[in-house]
Amino acid sequence: MASMDAPIVGTYRTVRFRAGPVDPIASDVDLLIVGMPILSATSRIDPGACALDAALSGTLSQLRAGGLFDGRFGETMILSSPPPPVRCRSLMIVGMGEIDDLDAERLGRLAAVAMRAALRLDSCSIACLLRLLDPAATKVAQRAAARAMMASVLTALDAYLSPGPAPGRFAGLNWTFDQPDSAADVLGTIIAQWPAAPR
Repeated sequence: MASMDAPIVGTYRTVRFRAGPVDPIASDVDLLIVGMPILSATSRIDPGACALDAALSGTLSQLRAGGLFDGRFGETMILSSPPPPVRCRSLMIVGMGEIDDLDAERLGRLAAVAMRAALRLDSCSIACLLRLLDPAATKVAQRAAARAMMASVLTALDAYLSPGPAPGRFAGLNWTFDQPDSAADVLGTIIAQWPAAPR
């Protein structure tokens, strides 16, 4: 599914938030965000990152092997204009650190890093594939992660825009979370309950 086809779960400060499956190869967005753990956790890389690596002829693996991207928590790297078949205009890789340490709170911190980067890059369409990498993660854990990411993204948005650029500057911005159906409703609830701000 292209990320702009995903259902809207809410709008905040003119930013439309969506939730649904994101195809890391076919999504036609300004910025695609994927997470990668430290090098020692290669076997537990997100399937979306694996698909991107294959589509990019092993570029992500080469960056890791060459020490250019270690996957340390909060580390970021942006690749501009990745070649076909990848359709995003820019690809942001976010270091997730040790997988065993990755929880809702830390995932929220990474989502905030991603939002700040997206705003600085003036991206209008963003697809975020940050998520728990434990295949055994329960629905409760997935919902907690979704809750933390949305709250952190809204906090980052508030900090960037107040005081700062007029909200209208980002009219039409679309942000899509790749989330399972069991967690998608949490995102809309957080937006609806968030303290009032210019919309």
